[in-house]
Amino acid sequence: MALSKQEFYIRDLVIDDEYGTIDSNATIQDAAKKMKELGVPDLVVIEGETQKVIGVIADFDIVKNVVAEGSDSKTERVVSTMYTITPVSLDTPVEEAFIRMRDLYVNVVPVVEKEKLIGVATIQDCWSYIPDKIVDEIGLIPVRNTKVAEFWFASACAIIAFVLGIILPLVGVFSYFTADLTDLLSFLGMDLRGGEVTFHFFEARGVNFFVPFTDLISGHGVIWGFLVVNSVLLLIFGIIGLFSLIYASFANVRNYRTGRVIQYIIPGLVLFFMVLEWILFGIGFATAEPAVDITIDPVGLTISIISMLLILGAIYRDYIFCEKEIPQSGIREVKE
Repeated sequence: MALSKQEFYIRDLVIDDEYGTIDSNATIQDAAKKMKELGVPDLVVIEGETQKVIGVIADFDIVKNVVAEGSDSKTERVVSTMYTITPVSLDTPVEEAFIRMRDLYVNVVPVVEKEKLIGVATIQDCWSYIPDKIVDEIGLIPVRNTKVAEFWFASACAIIAFVLGIILPLVGVFSYFTADLTDLLSFLGMDLRGGEVTFHFFEARGVNFFVPFTDLISGHGVIWGFLVVNSVLLLIFGIIGLFSLIYASFANVRNYRTGRVIQYIIPGLVLFFMVLEWILFGIGFATAEPAVDITIDPVGLTISIISMLLILGAIYRDYIFCEKEIPQSGIREVKE
């Protein structure tokens, strides 16, 4: 029968209800003998009188955890060698069961009903009921391969954002705030000729001089220490965030799973520290005694906003591209 894009459940599979079981307290030798007797590579492990399913033991587990380790198969217990996998029910989506087995690199998941074993589902069974291709209909720009487009888009956005929002202010190409030196003589504690002073990541710069923010802590408060710490965190998380965005988008191309930390939290922290940098500057100047006449660098603000938008675009790249051509038949056919 030809499968459509509707969701399938374990009850739609042909469940093997004659699969072998073994008690959790049995020895590895007992398990190996039973596998040989039944001609199967896996046994479902059940717990004593309760008959509760607690795991699965495979021939590979025996080889890896018992034979390779030199353990005694006559005394080693099944419970110490089996792998633990949450059983599925008849109402579990096929894709969820497939993901459980895929993530553990195993071939079998037990199927239970009212906590009693009724059979097993194999990863091959589940694979046959998963679409060859899930059509991406969410997005604005139509492309043939959304995952590849998202990878290159996210990578480009992450790199450009890192250069614009972190590297350029770090090396002094643009600043956060500017002022005339004559208005900052008492603030900086210096007696120099006039000129423009620009505020960057870790210091204030002028013609032939620079003042580290650490020198301002004693005279103008701990807020400048917080600014230094935030700048360090922005630099560190900027590097980590660059690689996390590229890795997350690449993982999508290869159908690898990545957690929320890599996909959202780390890039989100980069945005947080970028915004906090401006806020800490504002607090530092607002609480300065005597008051200082300071101006936001419009170029620096514009570039910061652009870099933040690029990071947001990389994070939510799924909403940028959609499938250019919807296949008429994107599902594998399974013959019964």
